[in-house]
Amino acid sequence: MTDFPAAVSWQPVVAVPVRNEARRIAALLRALDGQSWARTAGTVPVVLVLNNCTDGTRAVCEKALSALGRLRAEVIDVDLPSASAHVGTARRMAMDRAADLCAPGVGIVLTTDADAVPDHDWIAASVRAFARGADLVGGKLTGNREEEERLGPAFNARAGAAAAYATHCDRLAALIDPLEHDPWPRHADHTGGSLAIRADLYRALGGLPPLPRREDLALVNLARAAGAKLVHPLDVRVEVSARLIGRAQGGMADCLKAWMRAESEGRPHLVEAPARVERRLTRRRAVRDLAALAGPARDAAARALGLDPQAFNEAPRDHAGAWAVERFAPDEPDAEALVPVGEAIATILGMIAVREGAMRAA
Repeated sequence: MTDFPAAVSWQPVVAVPVRNEARRIAALLRALDGQSWARTAGTVPVVLVLNNCTDGTRAVCEKALSALGRLRAEVIDVDLPSASAHVGTARRMAMDRAADLCAPGVGIVLTTDADAVPDHDWIAASVRAFARGADLVGGKLTGNREEEERLGPAFNARAGAAAAYATHCDRLAALIDPLEHDPWPRHADHTGGSLAIRADLYRALGGLPPLPRREDLALVNLARAAGAKLVHPLDVRVEVSARLIGRAQGGMADCLKAWMRAESEGRPHLVEAPARVERRLTRRRAVRDLAALAGPARDAAARALGLDPQAFNEAPRDHAGAWAVERFAPDEPDAEALVPVGEAIATILGMIAVREGAMRAA
């Protein structure tokens, strides 16, 4: 990926897919209007794609925007056929238009969700990450505290345990498969709730895959396979809704409802097995290292991993490792949950302690 000096005058444009968000969209617009970036740049360009809205969302947007002086917003109404009236299509349309508004070489497309509330420094912190050499920036997502409290102590216990386990999994990743451009401490979120990408890279990748779910992760996978540097700064933060009625199938609301249902039925909180996490991370590192080999050594290493050595003939020379990892050792966001979370946390903390101890002893 291209390196840019810190002096580049970056041009961020925010892209938001919107579906029947009359109750929540004003909070997002106020948060964007209050961005620290706007105090320096003067305005925040925003593209809102209203996807088959039937609840008066446009009127709410217009009223809110009339009172917010720092937003330069483009509100696009679309009436999509039912088969494509999903978040993937709407987010792609918003991001495509945002990329079109960017000047060549300096544009950044940021996307979030219509029910989210970005931190006041969200844009500025993202821009700082690009100035340090990032190609994509994933933002840290936190639940709305008031909404989570209303779901009760049992829900909050599950949410806290899930967040803790995710953090421990990412710490293990930083130990097994460290990435110089994305060092620890960091977080592990890079979804549509907070994702930023250089506009020229976005275009080169052909845009966001218009999938009905996981469209954000599909874009990240394409970018990483192309050698892009994805980073997870702790100062890029967005608050997301803890509502139980969502817009995207398989999204956060469905996850929260599943937790609530499991709790009411007395079922344990299960997560992916730590051993499986460790195996996947070990494979990612092995594939990443394998791509740097050549000739018989690479062929032998590929066979040891159960891979066809000839497949590496397709690998781009300048980012063969990143390409190979996404093709042969991808993330598994929908891995089966089999182990009680308390047991899993204890096990993975042991794995981390062993590896950190080995590092200190080295």
